[in-house]
Amino acid sequence: MKILSFTIRHEMLENLMCERRIAHLFKVEDLGHARNHYRIVALVREEDYDAVAAHASDRPQPAEWPNH
Repeated sequence: MKILSFTIRHEMLENLMCERRIAHLFKVEDLGHARNHYRIVALVREEDYDAVAAHASDRPQPAEWPNH
């Protein structure tokens, strides 16, 4: 499992959550209604990394929690 930080659109986050691709959300920061994006810090299983990367708006980066 990896802790990752990335931005994602609301709809894509919902899709990942429904598919249970995110093991745990540590932080969700709303980047504004006009952008419809969130900055996420999440725990992701190795086998779900590709699906998360495909849905993310940017490349997921390793993060440390709670130091992020």
